Amino acid sequence: MNTINNFDSMNLHAEKIELIKLVLQTEKESVLKKLKQVLVDDVNENQHELTLLQKTELDRRLRRMENDETEFYTWEDLEQKLK
Repeated sequence: MNTINNFDSMNLHAEKIELIKLVLQTEKESVLKKLKQVLVDDVNENQHELTLLQKTELDRRLRRMENDETEFYTWEDLEQKLK
C-alpha cells in the first residue's frame, strides 16, 4: 500500500513539474489568467472544507442540542453570571 501512495505522489509531483514547464512556455496572458483563476478557486474551495474531526464534533453538538442536553443562555443571563 505504501508503494502505491508513493507512486501516486510521484505522479502528482511529475504532473506539477510538467504544468510549470507549460506555464513557462506560454506567452498568452489570457491562458495565464484562466489558469490562475482555476488555482485560486481551488484554494478558496478547499479552505472552507471541514476536517473529519470538525464534522464529528459538530455532529456531536447537534445531537446534544436535539436531545436537549445543551444549555443556552441569553446575553443578559451571561452578564448576571459574570457579576
